[in-house]
Amino acid sequence: MKKLIFSLVLAFSQFAFGSETVNFNCKGLSQFELIGSSGAKEEMKNVTFKFKDGALQDLNNIDCLWTPKSITCKSNFLNIRKLVINLETKEASDFIAGNKGFGQYTESFQGKCE
Repeated sequence: MKKLIFSLVLAFSQFAFGSETVNFNCKGLSQFELIGSSGAKEEMKNVTFKFKDGALQDLNNIDCLWTPKSITCKSNFLNIRKLVINLETKEASDFIAGNKGFGQYTESFQGKCE
């Protein structure tokens, strides 16, 4: 019975989060590297992660897994991307690897969100 109640609470929380538009404004360290170049460029950045109907609004809106403790978004379409937002600590970790007109690149972000 407890498992059933927990499952219903978890499903409801995913539905409740998924039916809204939510934005996370985060500030932290961003790192960009063009593969084969002289090294990574680091800078402090403000990044906004926008969610609508449970999906990360991106070039190709990414469906995300919402739990009471975190939001996890993964995609292998066009680029490789993994975003995790810890809802307890309000910390975000984002990683993107892909190909642009100038070559292959990686981009990462670690920050604290409001």
